[in-house]
Amino acid sequence: MFIKKDFTLAKRNILIWLIVLFPIITALGASGITETYSDTPKIVVLDEEEHKIPEQIEVFVADSPIQLKKWVNDLDAKIGFLNGELITDGREPEEAVDKAKAILQGKSIEVEKISSNLFEKVYAFNLYGAFLFFGIIILFSLVEERKNKTTELQNVQPVHPIVPILSKVVIASIVTLIDFLICSYILDVPISWDIGLLIFIIGILLGTVLGMAMAFYASNETQALAILKPVTLIFLMAIPGLGFFLGGKMHSIAMVDPFYWLLQLIHSLYTKELNLNYAFLSFGLSAIALSLIALNWHRTAYGIKK
Repeated sequence: MFIKKDFTLAKRNILIWLIVLFPIITALGASGITETYSDTPKIVVLDEEEHKIPEQIEVFVADSPIQLKKWVNDLDAKIGFLNGELITDGREPEEAVDKAKAILQGKSIEVEKISSNLFEKVYAFNLYGAFLFFGIIILFSLVEERKNKTTELQNVQPVHPIVPILSKVVIASIVTLIDFLICSYILDVPISWDIGLLIFIIGILLGTVLGMAMAFYASNETQALAILKPVTLIFLMAIPGLGFFLGGKMHSIAMVDPFYWLLQLIHSLYTKELNLNYAFLSFGLSAIALSLIALNWHRTAYGIKK
């Protein structure tokens, strides 16, 4: 009953729809940008011409010079070989042009540096976006209950007080799972189901902790928005992002942020090097935080006062 009610409320909430679409749109953007500006050339050749092209290079075979030039002028960064010359539209990265020129001249290129994982960090950070708003969904679901004045009604229902909270977690989990699977497909994640399940569970736990922790300080939409701005920009995006891309000292600083641990776990989907320390830290923190929240939930505007 509670899940059905929360699902109905979620369908009516435009914020939920924006949260669902945001990681998918950013994933499409990341996929398009990295495909377009990759330093790995994509070669277009005529059907009757033969070239010695490494297997790692994607090759398109055109039926005519007109089709070849049309494909080169697409948004995607393709480079054409025509009568011993390179055909470009000027938007290709310099590294891709240099590699294509070497291939055309019959020179060897460093195949191991034609990177399939060149943008793995960009992809991982975008996939991380699928979990970014889990806590926000929890928070605004609670705030909406408060706004509609149904919190007190829930507290007198003949069910355990945790049931209404769990129903919100279930709805937020469904939203997150949909985003995670769609973004994984768009970003061509070399999915490992055991690691993927571990990441999903940790993302749900950390998101639940964040959403319920923010509920201690926000009992209406104005307060929720005031809290969300610094939390989202600094805690969820800036610190994990800087630590992830810059490394070094920023990595050490970012280690205090649990969502940085989640980002590192997501990155392991690409690297296949799972650091279980991040998983242990996440589970340990979640267990402690959820225990503290459960003991003090009656202090919030959403719990049953003692």
